[in-house]
Amino acid sequence: MKLRELRISQRITQSELAELAGITQVTVSHIECNTHPPTIDTMLKVSKALGVELIDIDEFKQRIAA
Repeated sequence: MKLRELRISQRITQSELAELAGITQVTVSHIECNTHPPTIDTMLKVSKALGVELIDIDEFKQRIAA
């Protein structure tokens, strides 16, 4: 599932996700818009903040496939 879909399904904003994950809102936006590839560390923080497995996030699958 796309990060944006996961975030919206949990009814949280980009800013809220950023705060939960300890990253910036701009980083969340970059991941969702696919304008900057996230690091593995960043994706781990995001998955933990959302309470999902890393492999459940499409952007991570794209990152490891590259």
